Amino acid sequence: MLSRKAHISKATKIFAATCSLALLSPAILSKNEAVRYLRYAEVEQTIRLFADSGLPGSEIVGPDAWDAWIREQDQQVRARIDRGVEDSISNLILYGTSYTNLPRLENAENAVKESGELTTRARARVEALAAALESASRNERVRFAKKFLVQKSIASNQVATFLTENLKRFANEQRMYQEKLEEAGKAADSMEVLLARGTLYQSRGLSVDTSLLPNYALEDTLQSLVTKTIVPTHIKRIAVIGPGLDFSDKRDGYDFYPLQTIQPFAVMEAVLRLKLANPQDMTVTALDLNPAVNHHISTLARKGRAGHTYVVQLPRDTSATWTLPAVAYWEHFGELLGARAKALPVPSALGGVSLRAVAIAAKYASRLTPLDLDIVTQTADFPEAQGFDLVIATNVLIYYDRFQQGLAMANIARLMNPHAIFLCNSVLPAQHDAQLVFLGRRTVRYSEAEGYGDDVVVYQKN
Repeated sequence: MLSRKAHISKATKIFAATCSLALLSPAILSKNEAVRYLRYAEVEQTIRLFADSGLPGSEIVGPDAWDAWIREQDQQVRARIDRGVEDSISNLILYGTSYTNLPRLENAENAVKESGELTTRARARVEALAAALESASRNERVRFAKKFLVQKSIASNQVATFLTENLKRFANEQRMYQEKLEEAGKAADSMEVLLARGTLYQSRGLSVDTSLLPNYALEDTLQSLVTKTIVPTHIKRIAVIGPGLDFSDKRDGYDFYPLQTIQPFAVMEAVLRLKLANPQDMTVTALDLNPAVNHHISTLARKGRAGHTYVVQLPRDTSATWTLPAVAYWEHFGELLGARAKALPVPSALGGVSLRAVAIAAKYASRLTPLDLDIVTQTADFPEAQGFDLVIATNVLIYYDRFQQGLAMANIARLMNPHAIFLCNSVLPAQHDAQLVFLGRRTVRYSEAEGYGDDVVVYQKN
C-alpha cells in the first residue's frame, strides 16, 4: 500500500521565540488546565522497551524517580528554545532580504573559511543586520531579534560580536550534521541514512519554521489511505504537533512577508478535499511548547472569531524544478478555505520567485486552538471519545533521541481515538507503544532533479 523507499525532507524548523506567557489569551490558559506530566504507568511499557538502550531516562524504575525526571526533562527541552532563536537569527543573516540588498549566501557552511573566520560576504551581512538592529526598524523579524538580544543582556556595542560568534557556531554545527549524514551514507543499508536523519537534531536548539511542501506529502499520503479505506471517514478533531511559524528557513529563507503559520490550514484543506470531514464540526488543536507560536495562533483564531480573514503568502522558487503535482498543489492551495488575495511585492534579490497569496476565511481561522504542551513530557486529559482522529508531526520528532521519540509515541497514542491515524515525516523507533500499529511508509517527491521529498510514516491506533 505504501512505498518502502524513503527520502527525508531537507527542510528544517528554523523559528522559535520567547514571548511572555502573559501575552497568551485567557482561552489558552484555561485550556492548559488539562495539561499534566506523563505518569509512570502511562509510559512503563516504553521504558521497558528501551531498558537496554542506555539513553537518559530509560533506566528509571518506579513512579517517584519518574516524576522527578520528567519534570527536569521538560525544563531541559524548553531551555532549548533560546538556542533555536539564535539559529533563526543566523539564518536571517544568511538569507534575509528584508533588511539588506546584499547578495544572499548559498548555505551556512559557505559563511566560514577553513580558518574558522567568517568570509567577507558573511561579515558584510552580519554588519548589515547589526546596523538594522541599531535603527528604529519596523521590520517584524528585526524587532524580534532586537528584543531577544535585549533579553539576553547583549550590550549594543557587543551585538556584532555576538552575531559573528553565533554564526560561526551555527555554521560549524551545520557542517557536523552534514558529516554525520555522509558517514551514515557510506553504509550499504540505506536505512542507516534514515535512522541518522531521524534523530539528527536531538541536541540542537528547538527551531520552528513552516513551509508548504511537507503538507503536499501529507495530503498525498492521506489520499492513498482513502483509496485503501483505512483512514477514518469522519474526522472531527485534528492535532498538529509543532505547527510552525515562518521566520527564515534554511532551504529558502524568505523573510519579506509577515510571520505566518500554514500547516493547520493545509491539514484542514486536505481532509475537506478528501471528504473526510464536515467543515461545521472540524477543529484543529496546535500542540506546541513555544509561546510565540501559541500566541500567534491564539491571535489569528481570536480575529477569526471576530470575522477577520488570515492571509498567507505562498512563495515558489521557479528554478527549483518542482514536480508537476507539487506545482499543482501550490497553485490550488487554499482554494477550499478562502479566496485569492493580493500578493506582496517580491524583492529584486529573489529573482525567479513566484508568489501567491490566499485569504483564509474567518470561519476556518476561528477553528484553531493552541495548547501549550511538550509532546515528550506532557499530556492532556480529554473526555472519552473526545481525543484526536488525526495527528500530524512533521520535522518535529527529529529533535529528540529514540527514547524521547518513544515517549512521544506513547503520548500520541493516548491522545488518539480508536482507529485514528498518525502521520510523521521521519523514521520512528520500532520500539513503541503497542497501541500504535505501523501501516507503512510513503515517499513523495517534490523535485526529480534534486531528489528532494518526504518520507511519510503512517500509524493507526488499534
